[in-house]
Amino acid sequence: MKSFRLPGRGLVLAAVVFAGLSPTALAQDIPAPEEFLGHQVGADYKLVKWDRIVEYFRLLGEGSDRINVRDLGTTTEGRPFLFVEISSEETIADLDPHKANQRKIADPRLIADEDEARRLVTESKVPVLVNCQLHSTETAASQMSMELAYDLVTGDSPQINEILDGTIVLLIPCANPDGQVMVAEWYERSLGEPWEGTGMPWLYQKYAGHDNNRDWFMLNLKETLLTTEVLYREWFPTIVWDVHQMGNSNARLFVPPFHDPKNANVHPIIDQTLLIIGGHMAGDLARAGKKGVVHGAIYDNWWAGGFRTTPYRHNMVGILTEAASVNLASPIFQRKSELTGTRRGMPSYEMMTNFPDPWPGGWWRLRDIVEYEKTIAMSLFTLASRYHDRFQENYIHFGKEALDKGANEPPYAWLVPPDQRDPGSAFQMLERLHATAIEVHEANAPFEADGVDYPAGTYIMYCAQPYRPHLMDMMERQVYPDRAMYPGGPAEPPYDMAGWTLPLQMGVRHVAVQRPFDADAEQLNTIPLPQGEVEETDAEYLLVRAGKNDDFRLMTRLHAENVAFQLHIGANGDWHDTDFGTVPRGSFVIPNDEGVIDIVESVNEGLSTEVVAVESVRSSVDRGFQDAVQPRTALYQPWTASMDEGWTRLALDSFEVPYTSIHNAEIRAGNLRDRYDCIVLPSVPARYIVNGRSPDTTAPEFVGGIGEQGVVSLQDFAQAGGTLVCIDQSTNLVIDHFNAPVYNIVADKPSEEFYCPGSVLRLWMDRKHPLGYGMPEWYSGYFARSQAFRIGTAPVKDDEEKKHVEQTRQPQRRFKTHVVSRFSDTVLLESGWIRGDDLIRDQPAIVEIDYGRGHIDLIGIGVQRRGQPHGTFRILFNAIQRSTLP
Repeated sequence: MKSFRLPGRGLVLAAVVFAGLSPTALAQDIPAPEEFLGHQVGADYKLVKWDRIVEYFRLLGEGSDRINVRDLGTTTEGRPFLFVEISSEETIADLDPHKANQRKIADPRLIADEDEARRLVTESKVPVLVNCQLHSTETAASQMSMELAYDLVTGDSPQINEILDGTIVLLIPCANPDGQVMVAEWYERSLGEPWEGTGMPWLYQKYAGHDNNRDWFMLNLKETLLTTEVLYREWFPTIVWDVHQMGNSNARLFVPPFHDPKNANVHPIIDQTLLIIGGHMAGDLARAGKKGVVHGAIYDNWWAGGFRTTPYRHNMVGILTEAASVNLASPIFQRKSELTGTRRGMPSYEMMTNFPDPWPGGWWRLRDIVEYEKTIAMSLFTLASRYHDRFQENYIHFGKEALDKGANEPPYAWLVPPDQRDPGSAFQMLERLHATAIEVHEANAPFEADGVDYPAGTYIMYCAQPYRPHLMDMMERQVYPDRAMYPGGPAEPPYDMAGWTLPLQMGVRHVAVQRPFDADAEQLNTIPLPQGEVEETDAEYLLVRAGKNDDFRLMTRLHAENVAFQLHIGANGDWHDTDFGTVPRGSFVIPNDEGVIDIVESVNEGLSTEVVAVESVRSSVDRGFQDAVQPRTALYQPWTASMDEGWTRLALDSFEVPYTSIHNAEIRAGNLRDRYDCIVLPSVPARYIVNGRSPDTTAPEFVGGIGEQGVVSLQDFAQAGGTLVCIDQSTNLVIDHFNAPVYNIVADKPSEEFYCPGSVLRLWMDRKHPLGYGMPEWYSGYFARSQAFRIGTAPVKDDEEKKHVEQTRQPQRRFKTHVVSRFSDTVLLESGWIRGDDLIRDQPAIVEIDYGRGHIDLIGIGVQRRGQPHGTFRILFNAIQRSTLP
């Protein structure tokens, strides 16, 4: 029994007996999207919201045996996360054998012999996963998905039958439903206003916004995790396609192949396959009269963290397309003379071999994007079906080659020994690798590798596994080529990051094994949580040694239970204990009063923190302890939709650090010290903090920044004893507006002289300073066009300016400054790319300024960037705790 409800109508005739009815006959009972919605998909000024899209897909699922519609789970904010499977009726009726076939194709170790391999290639269908509207302001794809699904479910053309016979289309109608709703609602609110289609003041994903396509190896976001399970545990698709939009100043559509540089961990056959796919798409677009298609420009094939790039390292063919955007759903008019080239692969807007048919200009509408995307969808599905055997054979070949390389070329394995500074961070890293289908073993007994002894409990990731490319890309150090826009010219920026080595970012000790070795090891189905133990004792105190991120979770939980404890701040020197050696500053002791140990055991559940007994605290260091106080923390949230602010919230939420979001108006209102001990400014350019959004670019209540009044309020806050923590770009607010005795030595440097896009650098830390408590002396930090400092005032340009400076109050005389961390003076670059590294060697990376009765902490690197560098989260947490210390 099938029934359908159309807008403005009652129930439409149902009671259909499926036996004996052709798909075409059945399709007559399924309303087309235009009929269901009351307007054409992609109509001007119309954005269909997620609830209606869900309703339509459920209608398709009820009305056809060619489609299976299910929920993978719920989104961050509780909406359904839809997943759709489309193929022939026989396939949809029994999907499990196809999943089993694909699992074997993805892992050749499961294939018995060549006969079975041939059978799998012949009998399998090519799963093609289509990911729509990951970026919520790129609105067309989720709208298009309804029409695409309807055509596949109801069509009976030779092309559609070929697609259904040879492929299984796996469709994610919207990869970020929460943001889809936010953007659609904001668009409706903006219609008819000067800011129509622009100016939404908050992130369209709770934590990440646009950076939700930077989370595909770190898996911080719920939506990423749901899709990752489909990719590497359930379906193992042969092809994945990420449907995107870009700016509208040049081409109408980008299709593969990509611009240089190429990552060596991506199999060359994948790159060559992209030539075929992109060419097929472009040819079908040209035949349909769709102009303005470019390839080999803008986007490169180096970085590993996006939806289409992480699957490359899992032997899948990853496709990115980018259509020129409209103003969400409002059409735009563009003259050809207004269109330009791009900095990579398309120097001007004119005919060239990778841009053979320029768009002549005119009106550009949401419907245009829908039609371009539908055309290339059908092109892709047809190609996948027609060259079915080639795609499936290649998939098997990639896995076999990875296994062979891992068994016969160094490194043979990556080791993670158990003696980690922070076992919790090691667990987090291994858990993420395991979630992306990396096989992790644990040694049952001691073993030797490369002449070094390793204990039982060492984690081993053998390189002889099908997804070796992903393992290598996560563990090895990237060496990005030095690329210039022209010989001797400025740096050619990479599409995203130049280096991202995961264990360096997470502060995890790891070892590459260069020779074959033997170990008694067992493959793990799950990564065991390193549960910290609480020592049962009648001792006077319990001790937590500083060094683990989980320490801050424990502190928050102890505060919530009203359990008193004291922080060791070393006012009278270091604490040396006969049992524990030197106890690092930032450690804390808990008086073991009656009932306390039971509370500590309870709140330490799920944490890696070790709590040990201490008989007494030496009187000589008694005055080096201070009662711990929960800091009253505010995190600045601008109305410019800062992704770094979102990632800062994620870091604080993940480690249970309490905070309050604070906005421009509250900062301008002043008296901040009455409410807060610490204010954190995430990485936001100083001009955005001060000036915010311009009039007519957003709703009036979100116009402007903190202004000069807010600058004075922040100065007053620090003068009155507060701690102002500035991360990366926001450090320039203090440098530019506080007359601070620090200047930025990389500001405005041309990239011929200095350039360091997303890379991992080596730094030194003063562990006696509160920001360095519990940190190693040498650590890895993330530098993404970040900051480097020098103490004093910037060099003057002429004698007159020098005379003026000498006659003014010198800030270095007014404000005492402490260097907390420096860039290495020897080995500096650990992963990625840097030009002009001598400029920042041995220069300050983190500086604290004594400002009145308070402090200003300038943190020049991205210590919490994208929720990845767990090895430097502690610096942020320390800075917050520092606000309660002398």
